[in-house]
Amino acid sequence: MEGTYIGTKLKYQVTASSSGFDMVENDFTVEITNGTKSRVFAKSELVQDENNKFYVCFDTRDFGIGQLTMIITAFVPDLDFDGGIRTEVEKKELIYVKN
Repeated sequence: MEGTYIGTKLKYQVTASSSGFDMVENDFTVEITNGTKSRVFAKSELVQDENNKFYVCFDTRDFGIGQLTMIITAFVPDLDFDGGIRTEVEKKELIYVKN
């Protein structure tokens, strides 16, 4: 089984795209979960490089053993929705953490 071990610190690039959405200009959140434990990272908690790429960084000890998943929620400007924002959610399986 592929995976990583508990205690490994991981870094994943976060990408979200939708018509009218810009990761630099618009807001989004990233949730890392293993099913029983989760944490939501605000955009301001992510690492942004000189090329405006965003990365979520975390320690696997914070989530324990199991399948890690990343859930990105983008807040897309869209005047057709209440408050002028449409949410789009994308889920990505990351890696299995083992003991």
